[in-house]
Amino acid sequence: MPRIPWPWRSRRRAPTDRADLGRWGEDVAARELKRRKYKIVDRNVRVGRGELDIVAMDRDETVFVEVKTRRDQAFGGARAALTHTKARQLERLAQTYLRQQRNRAGPYRIDVVAIDVDPAGDYTVDVIPNAVQL
Repeated sequence: MPRIPWPWRSRRRAPTDRADLGRWGEDVAARELKRRKYKIVDRNVRVGRGELDIVAMDRDETVFVEVKTRRDQAFGGARAALTHTKARQLERLAQTYLRQQRNRAGPYRIDVVAIDVDPAGDYTVDVIPNAVQL
């Protein structure tokens, strides 16, 4: 018999498959960014040898968003998943993207959306503006 969600629980639970978890996390992040009035410009953009999860606009600023979704808190959860190496790569990808998209010149920043999923499938979303200092 399928479980009927409580009336106040309107959001979908996290998938159990690891590959689906990343895609699901990006969908959750995009919804949260839209709720915060970001305008989503692009998703999963290949730039050189890397990928930008989400490119958005926040007022007049281009925002490159890295999404980290984690089920395990063993190594600090999603907030701790952004390494120094990944931060440097994101800076390079953002600069390359801006060079390729000349119409996007102007201020930019790199945000992180950290999504932690508990064993029951419930989750928390934390948007960290300017997580990578340029």
